[in-house]
Amino acid sequence: MRPMRPLAVGLASAWLVLGTPAQAQVEGRPLDPCPAARDVRPPDLYGLWHFSLWPSGGNEDAAVSRGAMLLEAHPEYPDSVRGQLKRSTRTDEVKAQVSGDVTDGGFNLDESDDGVAMSAVWTGDISPSDCRLDIRGTRRAAEGRSGGDPDWNFRLIKAPARR
Repeated sequence: MRPMRPLAVGLASAWLVLGTPAQAQVEGRPLDPCPAARDVRPPDLYGLWHFSLWPSGGNEDAAVSRGAMLLEAHPEYPDSVRGQLKRSTRTDEVKAQVSGDVTDGGFNLDESDDGVAMSAVWTGDISPSDCRLDIRGTRRAAEGRSGGDPDWNFRLIKAPARR
């Protein structure tokens, strides 16, 4: 049986293998700069996002729904993203398909609860914050949808990437 190494030794070994940002610069491997909002491209959107929805005139602390969204490359449109969202409301859980794009710092996303017709449209602005993407805007019921959700403000925050 192999003896266990102390936790501190294991962490120190991992730190030496991964290095630090300062070491990466010294060794000639430049760090990826944080993109400006106008430079964000669809691949920057790939991954897991957390979001909150709240009524117009309210604030994020009074969210009526929270959830997560997973965005990936759109298989048919290379300059777009596609994915799924799952969110909770006060009474149930909602699942939907989404697809959209980003252009010059503007974010547009179509939501479909049945995979066929649009149920909502998300429009917002990207604002990178500490190299973490943050998108704020409005989620509106799709044109012609009656009895749907009201207009809500939203905030999408990209989850940190796993290493």
